[in-house]
Amino acid sequence: MFKQYTCLRLKKGFTKSLLLISLFGSSITMQSCSKKILPNVPQNAKLFKAGDRVAFVGNSITHGGRYHQYIWLYYMTRFPNLRFTIMNGGVGGDIVANINNRFDEDILTKQPNKIDLTFGMNDSGFFQYMTGDSAKISDQLFAKCDSAFKLLQAKLIQHKEIKTTLMSGSPYDFTTKVINGNGWREKPATFERIVQLQRATAAKNNWPYIDIYHPIDRLNKQYQQTDPNFTLSGSNDRVHPESYGHLIWAYLFLCNQGLKGMEVADFTVDAANAKTVASVNCSISNVKGNAQAISFDYLANSLPFPVDEEKHNGDHHPASYALNYVPFTNDLNKEVLKVQSLSGNYELKIDDKAMGHFSAADLAKGVNMALITNTPQYQQALQILKLNEERGSVERETRDYAVQVYNFARANGIKNDNDPASWAKMRDLKKTNGWINNDLYERGSNPATQKAWQDKMNNLINQIYASNKPVKHKIELLKITENQ
Repeated sequence: MFKQYTCLRLKKGFTKSLLLISLFGSSITMQSCSKKILPNVPQNAKLFKAGDRVAFVGNSITHGGRYHQYIWLYYMTRFPNLRFTIMNGGVGGDIVANINNRFDEDILTKQPNKIDLTFGMNDSGFFQYMTGDSAKISDQLFAKCDSAFKLLQAKLIQHKEIKTTLMSGSPYDFTTKVINGNGWREKPATFERIVQLQRATAAKNNWPYIDIYHPIDRLNKQYQQTDPNFTLSGSNDRVHPESYGHLIWAYLFLCNQGLKGMEVADFTVDAANAKTVASVNCSISNVKGNAQAISFDYLANSLPFPVDEEKHNGDHHPASYALNYVPFTNDLNKEVLKVQSLSGNYELKIDDKAMGHFSAADLAKGVNMALITNTPQYQQALQILKLNEERGSVERETRDYAVQVYNFARANGIKNDNDPASWAKMRDLKKTNGWINNDLYERGSNPATQKAWQDKMNNLINQIYASNKPVKHKIELLKITENQ
């Protein structure tokens, strides 16, 4: 049995891809591996540019999550020479009023030239629905959100040097059965009103708008028809997506940027004539041999996207689980090797290491090397993932500190954090508030700690951009005889 690393992900790929046509409201064509002529970096106004400083601003899903981390990882591997910065601007528990309150001190001091703003999960309420008429409570929550959002809009409009994008957040999944308890039945309708407010506000201000809410909500409801316990919205609380939910968020974001269909690489070699027929985003040289054994040098302009296989923070599934529900591989992660004029079966080697066995038919149709996780280029990309995870963990600690500052210190009138009097007040507040972390607050308020955090992140980013450049590899295809 020969391993099948073809253009489409075989595990559940075809039937799920047909399903996605209805889920996303437009036809998603299962693309063939035919040659496309794409520039290394497409000239698309939606794409991030060199030198950009992009702040993703939101609540705990942004604060502790990975969607922005996976977006940056995609750019780190797909555009290795395009250096820019993505910053986590999330604070756990935030409503839009809190974002407005911390905007000048927390977000503007990061000096972003782009802001991607999401809110609504907390604005749409939880326990408030226990206190009276649900329709009236929904009206009150929406009015409060609308009023605070108008204040934040005014600030965003004032800062014309910053490009604002609005994103609807991932939904509250009331319908999943994986969690015991009834949940908050009224909440999704309030959340939907806020999403429509975001959409209308984006249109009014001519801001880009990215819908995350509805595609994920449709996926939840579709798969719950056969598995009532299914959810992309957090199997612990209906709110916080696991890593695979964050990868789906990143997928939706990247497709919105116009990146769907841009290959890592796509090339064709003719074994009979020992020549390159076509190449996209890569160069093929030194082609030697024939249909019995052929070799060539391969230098791509990109690395494959390394799909995160780790379970983080109590995840039930790793990010790779997302590949069962969106065509991430087919749309965003194809590194296609094609070889013509072969017959029989072949062993693929890269840099003298065996990668697998493939039939001539497989190779003629196209083998997606991005699915072969032991290739040297994929292993190189995995190191970028690991460095980016380490960077993200440091950044999340800075956001944990931000929670102490903006949820507790500022809320209680504390303005100067690096002050023994402020520390004493926070210790006193902790007596009645177990969420206060005095050690983190006092340690984080020290300028030396803040510098150490930033220095470590800068060092990791430098390591990433020093090690993410593709290198040349030797590819060989050796015909397998019946005795082998």
